[in-house]
Amino acid sequence: MKQPEIIFEDYYLAVLHKPAGLMVEDDGFGNPSVQQWMLQHLQKKFPDHKTYFIAFPHRLDRVTEGLLLVAKTKAALTTLNKQFENKTVRKIYHALIQQPLRHASGTLRHYHKKDVKLKKAIISLKPKEGFSPCELKYETVVSDKTNYFLLKIELLTGRYHQIRAQLAFEKSPVIGDVAYGSDIAKGKNRIALAATELLFHHPKSNEPMLFELDWQKIFSGFLSK
Repeated sequence: MKQPEIIFEDYYLAVLHKPAGLMVEDDGFGNPSVQQWMLQHLQKKFPDHKTYFIAFPHRLDRVTEGLLLVAKTKAALTTLNKQFENKTVRKIYHALIQQPLRHASGTLRHYHKKDVKLKKAIISLKPKEGFSPCELKYETVVSDKTNYFLLKIELLTGRYHQIRAQLAFEKSPVIGDVAYGSDIAKGKNRIALAATELLFHHPKSNEPMLFELDWQKIFSGFLSK
């Protein structure tokens, strides 16, 4: 399994490129996780420290690749959490889908509920008890190299499996996401969804910090025939 790549790190935080197939937090069953990997990294870097603080102000699904923010102090976590709550963090994803959406660009607005037993998200077009609003913006990026359709997505709310569930509800599941209706499989624990852009403000200096990944490199395995 691929290991995370550190794109940026200082005393307060780290920005990682998380590979698909790796969970963010420990699951209690000993499966590899970013949390374990980060702890080992800090233990090697600061062997004299007795304790290490590792926290995640946001998550990525196990099957999703991309940019992941890690807080390394409690104060940093508090500040970053507020940025997410105030919606000042910009999160951009790219996704490959088989079937185009009805419009080349637009906003998807639905209602969302997490099914704990099924470990899936349920989407409704109308409000229901126990459901929360979920919203994303998208635009179709034209490519003449494949039969797939590439979406650039800005996530406006951060619900469980939100992008995957909303696209599946619109009958345009992410390529490889068999859990949400895709009939194309490109390997275990990997789908054609990636967190490719992350913009936030540094919790100490308040300076804007922008990180980007190349979607073409990430999706090369999906695009090859």
